[in-house]
Amino acid sequence: MVLYAAGVIAPVSLTQVLMGACMNQFSHRRSLLKGAVAGAVGVVATTAQAVQSCLVSNGDVLGPFFLPGSAQNANATIALAKVSEAGEHIVITGRLLAPDCKTPIVGAVVDAWQANAKGAYAISNPGEKIAPANYNLRGQTQTNAKGEFVLQTVMPGRYDIPAGMPGLEKWGGQTRPAHIHLTVVHPLFVPLTTQLYFKGDSKIKDDPWAKKSKVIVDMKSGQGHIDIVLASGPMAVGKA
Repeated sequence: MVLYAAGVIAPVSLTQVLMGACMNQFSHRRSLLKGAVAGAVGVVATTAQAVQSCLVSNGDVLGPFFLPGSAQNANATIALAKVSEAGEHIVITGRLLAPDCKTPIVGAVVDAWQANAKGAYAISNPGEKIAPANYNLRGQTQTNAKGEFVLQTVMPGRYDIPAGMPGLEKWGGQTRPAHIHLTVVHPLFVPLTTQLYFKGDSKIKDDPWAKKSKVIVDMKSGQGHIDIVLASGPMAVGKA
């Protein structure tokens, strides 16, 4: 039996026609497979990018002026500054999130402290003891059902690292950018000690700690917001 393929002058056999059909089908399946693999790679890449964009907040130095036992504040709000406190009064809202950057962390203890508008802390020397009643610009609260907390305070002033400060001798005299200290504790997550910096502060780029930090708030008209992501602790496997 002899067949003539459309558009082809030379005669072809049935076997050749069937072989050609099989080859076309194979090529089509191979194209589909390549497309599927490319699509899968694209999904994996997109997922990887999403995971990489969700990063645990960086830690920071505790600093020499921490004092334990700050007053507990209700309603997820830390009123660090009294109404009479000198300086620019600001409000910062914060939100604590699990490593998926979506799940709020409820009931975490947030402890905050800072310098006043002139860059002075409630104590002037590490280890100095004062009565809790004399604490200033310090306080604690717990995050609410949405993982939120609020800081009502004043813009902290810059200050020079004292010369000869134990452990900080290398940076004595260097001016630190404005910052607020935070510690965050929750039984299912790794505790975090960090510092909150302010976008646009010219001292950040030269500060050995701030220049590496991602915990930076952008203030607009006295208002700012920051999301803080905690790392899962050993007890949080499969829960966060």
